[in-house]
Amino acid sequence: MRDMQCPRCHSSQTFKNGRRKDRQCYKCKQCGRQFLESYQPWCYSNDVKELCLKMHLNGMSLREIERVTDIHHTTILHWLRKAKL
Repeated sequence: MRDMQCPRCHSSQTFKNGRRKDRQCYKCKQCGRQFLESYQPWCYSNDVKELCLKMHLNGMSLREIERVTDIHHTTILHWLRKAKL
C-alpha cells in the first residue's frame, strides 16, 4: 500500500476515511484535511492569468475573454478582483 501525503501540510500521517464515487478518501492526522486519492490541485499558470488581465485592460469584456480562452468569466472576474483592477 502506498502512503498518501496530505496536499495541505504534506504529512504522510494519513488514514483511509471512506470512499466517494469509487475513489478512496483520506484524512490527515496533522491538519484534519480530507482529500481524495487522486487529488490534483487545479490552477492556471500565471502567464494565462496575466494574458486574461491584459485582454481586459485592452477593453475586452469578460464574456469575450471567456470565448477566446475557454476560461469561465467568473474565474477571470475573481482574478481581476484579486489584482484589484
